[in-house]
Amino acid sequence: MPEIRAAFFDIDGTLLPFQATEIPLGTRRALDQLRENGIRIFLATGRPPVHLPHLHAFDHIHFDGYVTMNGQYCYDDEGVVYAKPLPRQALELLVPYLAGNDLAVSFVERDYGYLNRNNQLSDAFRRQMEMPIDDPIRSLTHPTYQLSAFLPEAEEERFMEHCPGCKAVRWSPDFADILPADGRKPCGMEKMLAHYGWTAEQAIAFGDGDNDAEMLRYAGIGVAMGNGKESAKSAADYVTARDVEDGIAKALRHFGLI
Repeated sequence: MPEIRAAFFDIDGTLLPFQATEIPLGTRRALDQLRENGIRIFLATGRPPVHLPHLHAFDHIHFDGYVTMNGQYCYDDEGVVYAKPLPRQALELLVPYLAGNDLAVSFVERDYGYLNRNNQLSDAFRRQMEMPIDDPIRSLTHPTYQLSAFLPEAEEERFMEHCPGCKAVRWSPDFADILPADGRKPCGMEKMLAHYGWTAEQAIAFGDGDNDAEMLRYAGIGVAMGNGKESAKSAADYVTARDVEDGIAKALRHFGLI
């Protein structure tokens, strides 16, 4: 197998346990050891860049690059590697639909995120991310890379009827991330790897959610967390311990990377 040069990590439920404010010490040490061993570390997350400063668990960790918004916006210290916004025709249909109901949806640009309205499902998220309320009409004139629709899974199909050319992926029971139909984490990973001259076989990826399954299949080594969804576990080459049980460090030791 080719030498592993890059490690990609989902955030929620992988690097950062749900409800936690700190990365487990064993995970933090493992990230440091990876970089000391010459392996670059990348975030691969459904979260957008505008959210990351609010995640203070990462304040003292330097990542070599970021695959954000489920692969729709990718960058490193030198600049943007890949960016693909949502199709305008989907937003043109969705904006008037939202005006006639109580659905809360997060609209995410590169440097700005906002909700069209707040409700019980979105309130905790809004407060955590300090998100303003704004008019979603701006999505027709500002590149918008991802939506997060706060709705139960049972209502997802009806919502997607108003988002042609898009698909929904979920890592939380409270909301679904809306991406371009061909959007997915492996697209962003592929662009990032090519930027550094590497292939998928030279990457290891860690994840726990439904939106991580394709990423785990794509990477040379895919590792699912012990606390992960069955879709992630079935896609992985290896299932490690839970996020709160040093699952990342244990898997990296298993593969001889630290």
